[in-house]
Amino acid sequence: MEEKIVQSLKKMLPIPKIEERHNVLCILPHPDDGEIGAGGTIAKLKASGSNVTYLMVTEGGAGIKGKSREETVNIRKKEQEDAARLLGVDKIIWLNYPDGGRYDINDVREDIKKHIENIDPDLILTVDPFLPYETHQDHKNCGLAAAQAASSSLNSNALIAFFFTAYPNQYVSVDDYWDKKIEAIKIHESQITEEFILIIQQYFGLKAKVYGEKIGCEYAENFKVLFPIMLHCFEEAMWI
Repeated sequence: MEEKIVQSLKKMLPIPKIEERHNVLCILPHPDDGEIGAGGTIAKLKASGSNVTYLMVTEGGAGIKGKSREETVNIRKKEQEDAARLLGVDKIIWLNYPDGGRYDINDVREDIKKHIENIDPDLILTVDPFLPYETHQDHKNCGLAAAQAASSSLNSNALIAFFFTAYPNQYVSVDDYWDKKIEAIKIHESQITEEFILIIQQYFGLKAKVYGEKIGCEYAENFKVLFPIMLHCFEEAMWI
């Protein structure tokens, strides 16, 4: 991509910092994705006075081996409610699509669009459906449906910030919220083994420190932040 074009576009369409937004809608595939992908940023937004709503696409019913779907859903919803409460999340809305991708993405998009127009967020946080090598259908469905809903809704003010992304353009310092993020992740006991906690602390911790070096802090989370208008026929979106 021609660097001169990209730099000109960055000046023409400067993207605001996500910490400056005040009405946040987190559109999430499963219980625990918000905490793992953006828990520090969510806690920071709440501490600054932002309103934060979780919109959960699936009910998490495929996540516990040896449990019935109903038992699994009840356990995972309780864990999600407790983890969200720790971060300060104001409200959780469940769309209750079946965990595992067995649903129509068009239905998901329309449901998400209704909530975007009702909540009128100025920031949408969701998973990046354009992540190379991503194979989880719920993540692909959730991120793509959220992006499509954001770009076609009547709300033109919302930024969309993708986490679990390979193309970040913003980093958020979470030095004061890293420990809270880890504690929130640990609440998802049905999903989090001791080995996985080590992975979180080592792998995600290492990445957070590398991101932090970019902005002069200890820990940071990374996002691909775009205006919804950039989600259609915008060739430079990857490089913005």
